[in-house]
Amino acid sequence: MKKIGILGRTNVGKSTLFNLLIREKKSIVSEVAGTTRDFMVGDIEIGGQRLKLVDFGGFDFNVNEKIEKSVQENILKNIKDLDLILFLVDGKCDISAEDEKIAEVLRKSKKQIILVVNKIESAKLEANVFDFYQFGFSDLIAISAANNRGIDELKELIAKKIKIRKAKSLSKKIKDITKIALIGKPNVGKSSLFNSIYGSERSIVTDIAGTTRDAVDAEIKIEGKEYLFIDTAGLRRKGKISGILDKASSYKSINTIDRCDIVLYIVDSNSYATDYDVKLLSYAWKKGKSIIIVVNKWDIKAPDMTESKFKNILIADNNIFKNFPFVFVSAVKGFGIDKMVAQIQKLEKASEIKVKTSVLNREVTRIINKYSSYGAKLFYATQVGTKPLEFLFFINNKKFFQKRYIDYIEKELREKYDLFGVPIFIKVRERER
Repeated sequence: MKKIGILGRTNVGKSTLFNLLIREKKSIVSEVAGTTRDFMVGDIEIGGQRLKLVDFGGFDFNVNEKIEKSVQENILKNIKDLDLILFLVDGKCDISAEDEKIAEVLRKSKKQIILVVNKIESAKLEANVFDFYQFGFSDLIAISAANNRGIDELKELIAKKIKIRKAKSLSKKIKDITKIALIGKPNVGKSSLFNSIYGSERSIVTDIAGTTRDAVDAEIKIEGKEYLFIDTAGLRRKGKISGILDKASSYKSINTIDRCDIVLYIVDSNSYATDYDVKLLSYAWKKGKSIIIVVNKWDIKAPDMTESKFKNILIADNNIFKNFPFVFVSAVKGFGIDKMVAQIQKLEKASEIKVKTSVLNREVTRIINKYSSYGAKLFYATQVGTKPLEFLFFINNKKFFQKRYIDYIEKELREKYDLFGVPIFIKVRERER
């Protein structure tokens, strides 16, 4: 049975989360720091699979009590037995020295980590979340264990991290349909585009409450297939991080990106890309999300602007845009929507392709042989994943497969299989000599 551990400093709500997940009050919950000194163990079920959940005693690096030292020693010793760690922090408090020390210990553990920001009881508190990204953990989620807020999304992320393929017991909104997020700065027309899709003649299946109070999800059937569209309407800039990103807006956008398969990144035809756009696009691309750039308000573009000119301006501003297909639409007038839907369908199919091992080996060998003088040699290549596409190469020496060379192979594969807008991850492993 796979084992999950809840770790964090004292009084961040570990016991409350533990009791909520196992659905019984097994840990003692109180406002006194360090209440849980023993490990509490219970079973939970996610996606029809039983998992072992362990509530560890709280870390406290500032005490000398023998019992506290014993708890910490046992925690460090037992980390090695865990398949996944839920690192719990208090979203109502500033990052503490204890939080930083725990994060350092967990990074060194090389275990899978989900950073869980607790006590986010309302959308107003979501601005507190973004600061915790500095810990460097790629998976972060905001919850309120006391109010059962964000718990379904946490279970979904747990299922993904420990590779539970059929999460039958999770809510309907995370069933196996393609999820499409509408992302972009305020006032680029996200809601108008959402309404244009939602209000078309395509059949509407159901509305589902989103993960944030001002997000709206809708299952929409297009040509007989259901899609889940996620609108992040209502993002506003109340403050700035590094002079660029609004904390609350950024968290909502990142949270939505984490949930989706395809990002429709919406820009205004009368403005160009900012650092805000590039940061969110880079995040989505690194997280393995397919991306389409949707240029909205094309009906009121500048008279001398053309599609190729607009595209070239964005690519000149930042090279990341060369990876994505562009679609030009007017949400208000309704034109370009069919082209956008066709592009969604194309990326969906592309992200699910499976290349035969024999064909893949032939193709990668051909690509490498173009520059065989570099000394790179492929022994074997295989595809190990879809959505996103992942490939594993067994090679002679990693020194011949630096990032630039991997990028070159990726570019060649993208052109060969028409994977424009679809991320590719290539891992290399030296064959044992």
